[in-house]
Amino acid sequence: MTLDRRLARIDETLSPTQLVLRWLAEAHSYGDLVPYVASLLAHDPPVAPLDRLAREAVHGARSAMRGKRPEFVDGAVRSDLRETVFRFELVMRINVTTNELLDREELIAALFASQLAMLLNEGGGKRPPDDSHLRRLELCRSLTLVRVNELLASRDARSSVEARYLDGHSALFPDVAAAFEEQLRRSQEIAVMAMRAAELDGVEPALPEDPDALKLRAGELVADLVEPAKSETLDKLGEGRRALETANAWVRTRLARTAAGAHGG
Repeated sequence: MTLDRRLARIDETLSPTQLVLRWLAEAHSYGDLVPYVASLLAHDPPVAPLDRLAREAVHGARSAMRGKRPEFVDGAVRSDLRETVFRFELVMRINVTTNELLDREELIAALFASQLAMLLNEGGGKRPPDDSHLRRLELCRSLTLVRVNELLASRDARSSVEARYLDGHSALFPDVAAAFEEQLRRSQEIAVMAMRAAELDGVEPALPEDPDALKLRAGELVADLVEPAKSETLDKLGEGRRALETANAWVRTRLARTAAGAHGG
């Protein structure tokens, strides 16, 4: 058997997860999502990675079920196709939502840093412990910790999804992963400064954080990654009704979560 035939035989045995991970390794070589997409558009006609993955998934399922009854073959094809498309959609959603989060957090961190600098410089370098100053400093301390926890929950959610659906491989493009860790570091530094300033100015100590809050928030963010990817997959495979049901269930959950948060506030 020639090397090409051996490689072709190996390709036929790849699972949906392995197919997506192979594609992911190729895509990650570009560092970021933008140059990767540009490379796809540079071809004439443009390359559609999902089309290629779908063809490979169908071919692999048919090869694995060779000689079986048609209804079994069709079921295997449908299953492998769904699992492959879902993982592709999940990878894309992780990268898109992380980029959106980083855009927001960069602006929020800059706002908190300027607010904290203003508080530290009030009174010509002296920090007068009047009520207004203390309230603003307490709020700054609280909100900076909220943003750090949101980043930590996002990272935990992503890790959980990657462990379950991608054999623990990172879905983020390398440049995005590095940017996320850098933003987390900056946000943590601002939070530490706010905590220290509050302590020096005599702000009352913050209440202990709920030890389960971070885990609960990460679980919510897992659903925000997985459920839309499921809905998009079903829609692409022509299962519009199931796609709509999945999307509606996710939206209802988010609305209920928002209402509960507003009530709690």
